Amino acid sequence: MWRKKINTTMAKRFESFNRRRLRSSYFGVVLSISLVLFLLGFLAVLMFNAGNLSRTVKENFTVTVLIQNEANDMNVRQYHKMVAALEGVKNTTFVSKEEAAETLINELDENFLEHLGTNPLTDAIDIRLDAEYVEMGFLESLKEKLDDDKVVQEILIDEDLAEKVYSNLQRISLFLLGAAALLTIISFFLINSSIQLAIYSRRFIIKTMQLVGATRSFIRRPFLRTGSLHGVLGALIATALLYLALYYLNIWIPELELHKQWTFLGIVPLGLIVLGVFISWICTFFAVRKYLNLKTDDLYY
Repeated sequence: MWRKKINTTMAKRFESFNRRRLRSSYFGVVLSISLVLFLLGFLAVLMFNAGNLSRTVKENFTVTVLIQNEANDMNVRQYHKMVAALEGVKNTTFVSKEEAAETLINELDENFLEHLGTNPLTDAIDIRLDAEYVEMGFLESLKEKLDDDKVVQEILIDEDLAEKVYSNLQRISLFLLGAAALLTIISFFLINSSIQLAIYSRRFIIKTMQLVGATRSFIRRPFLRTGSLHGVLGALIATALLYLALYYLNIWIPELELHKQWTFLGIVPLGLIVLGVFISWICTFFAVRKYLNLKTDDLYY
């Protein structure tokens, strides 16, 4: 009688131990899926906003035309209208020398006019271009169009800055694409390893079901269902982490205007769920197939 109680107690403890180990392995799978999907989602948001950020940077690039002090007001107004109508010009701003002096005083925190007696600055027209026109070839042709002996004193174009902006934005885009591809490959292998470990703990159950006559599809079905559930759960956790990260990112970098991108940000969770289910399903399918194809003796190695 006492032997029977001992055997029952040991069986319960062994079953409890297996359940804890199984829960631990499943927790590792969900955690791996969550972290990987979070990184993929965050990278997707960065790639989507790389174009917006690139456009913002380019459209803030300014071409400044300094006006001659002796230029006729009528000629200046006509010239301003001509500039505003040029191809590629997004908007123009006329800055009088008084406004320029006031801005400079605020920046220097000192009234330089008191020392000089006169205002050495000139009227100017600030020109901002559409993003697709901020490239060296167009800037050179624009400089020729802007030249006017009756009105223009000097045309200021920071060509080195424009070249650096263009080349750096290209490098950032290529880096994000490479990082996305690399992270996708790493995520597949990471999730696959976690699922392999989870299925490994149940390899004897798989083989036992197979030995008693269960079909491969019957054995595989509950594992695929569980794997898909883990993919959904991991995607939901990843979405929560992603929204939390984007909330603080929107505070730190308001220029991204993430709060206006609800359509895109609403699609991201659906994409993460689909990706999580797909990767989990594929990895689970091949992991179960591996143990279905193993001989009984090989299960101990």
